Amino acid sequence: MSDLKPTLLRLRQTTVDKLKIHLKVSSHRSMASLADEILSNELDRRLERQSADLDKLVDAARRII
Repeated sequence: MSDLKPTLLRLRQTTVDKLKIHLKVSSHRSMASLADEILSNELDRRLERQSADLDKLVDAARRII
C-alpha cells in the first residue's frame, strides 16, 4: 500500500511560480513530488529546532532550581 495521500493545498501564486522554476532544474517528475520533498525536509528541520529549543528551556529551568 502506498504511503502517498492525495491532498489539495491552497498555495499562493508566488509559491506555485517558485515551484515551477525549481522543477525545471530538478530531477523530480512532478511539482507534487518536489513540494512533498521540500515540505518534508523543512518540517523535519522545524521539529528538530523546536526540540532543541525545548531542551534549552529545560536546561535553563534546571539551572534556576
